[in-house]
Amino acid sequence: PEGSPGDRLMEQLGYRVRWHSWVLRLPEGAVVPERPLPEGYTLRAATEEEHPQVHDVQEDAFLEWSARERDTFEEWRAGTVLRPGFEPWHLRVVLDPAGAVVAMAFLVMFPREDGQLEAYVDRLATRGDQRGRGLAQALLVDAFGIAAEHGAVGSSLSTDSRTGALGLYEKVGMVVTQTWVNRAIAV
Repeated sequence: PEGSPGDRLMEQLGYRVRWHSWVLRLPEGAVVPERPLPEGYTLRAATEEEHPQVHDVQEDAFLEWSARERDTFEEWRAGTVLRPGFEPWHLRVVLDPAGAVVAMAFLVMFPREDGQLEAYVDRLATRGDQRGRGLAQALLVDAFGIAAEHGAVGSSLSTDSRTGALGLYEKVGMVVTQTWVNRAIAV
């Protein structure tokens, strides 16, 4: 955590900040206004036939900033649709007027310490040529709403400074609850 004894020690030892990470929550009881989609676009649960497109949208977007190998479709499936407890409504997509997947969100539901359900937006991605149209905001509003319909009393997610997405989450009313730093040193 930023400012923790470990963070201060690493700073004193010469470790530089590579990036910041944040955990954000939608305050309980917050109502997020609907975000309309552009004309001809639709938002719904993904079909099994669309899973390869969803994988591509996610991987293309995540690899713009993440220094890792591309996950195979099977690796993606293992972490999403084959994950224990997966329900089809957990995987949300936006389709363009031609029916192509152009944005996606993946939700994970888990019990909090108080026993109530929390929705965690584990993945959110928009195809590069579709950004700036409000698709991610619409997906978030949809995710919060569908999760609440299935018993979630809260919603959260995490992001980091490499994505440039912090402002997006704050626009829909989410607030930072934790700040972390990733530090490194040249060896």
